[in-house]
Amino acid sequence: MLKRTVYLSSILLIVFTSCNSEEKEVKDVSDTLTEMESEKEEPKNEIVYSIPSPNEQYDLLRSLSEKVDPTIVNDLSQSSNYATADKKALNFGVYISDAAYLMRYEQGKSVFLNYVSTLDKLGQDIDITKVYGEELIKQVEEAGADSEKLFEISSQNYISVFDQLIENEKGVELSLILSGAWIETMHILFHSAGNYDQNFEIEEYIIDQRYVLENLTGFVETYAEDDRVQPVLAYLNEIQNAYDAMDCEETNLKVNKDEGTVMLNGGLSCLFTEDSFTEMKSLIVKIRTSIIS
Repeated sequence: MLKRTVYLSSILLIVFTSCNSEEKEVKDVSDTLTEMESEKEEPKNEIVYSIPSPNEQYDLLRSLSEKVDPTIVNDLSQSSNYATADKKALNFGVYISDAAYLMRYEQGKSVFLNYVSTLDKLGQDIDITKVYGEELIKQVEEAGADSEKLFEISSQNYISVFDQLIENEKGVELSLILSGAWIETMHILFHSAGNYDQNFEIEEYIIDQRYVLENLTGFVETYAEDDRVQPVLAYLNEIQNAYDAMDCEETNLKVNKDEGTVMLNGGLSCLFTEDSFTEMKSLIVKIRTSIIS
């Protein structure tokens, strides 16, 4: 049987779409992958999808922009309006992304506790248990005003949710949560980029997201026969079409290894035109509005 696995990655699978000639540094994961393979007693067919967590995404965004806008996240009061399991799972992902964004930009303990309360309720409704509760609240209280510790707790909590869904074989719920979180992340990235050509580095980062989208779509397609997943898969395909419509140029990929670091240069080089930037931003707004409404 062909096994499909999704795992959290601290890097984008390929980050070499720079429109200039500078090489970008990518962590060498070959040793980790070798160890994972050596632990398996028997060979098996497996498809692996690597998707960065929202915390990892905002860690990089924080290095590109110092500005935070707490008004762009989904209002927590909206959570009571989500009646169906698919809406709850999608917006569970949205709120996880929002919490990671706000914690990375040091918005404080009280804000995080508000998210813990909301995610706890939504989590119970979609059968995510033992992740939120007294122990997590205790950790947050002990962290106090330590913004780095709060962000770390947020990251660990995301991994706990992820692991529980994997363990309980809740692939449909996981695909919805991952999709909601990624679309919210795209919404925040576009907002952080500002107007066209205002922040070139964030625009580059948005272009690089097409590799995350490919992995996310691959995982979500595993559950394409489920009625709850089909609308989300349609959203992802719309975004993929927007990427496909961009002006891109294929260049030769060169891989150099130096002192344990893999350097990638080349591949598919793409540029936002004003029209493609505006159209993709409008599409993300439309899809995100449909999810949180």
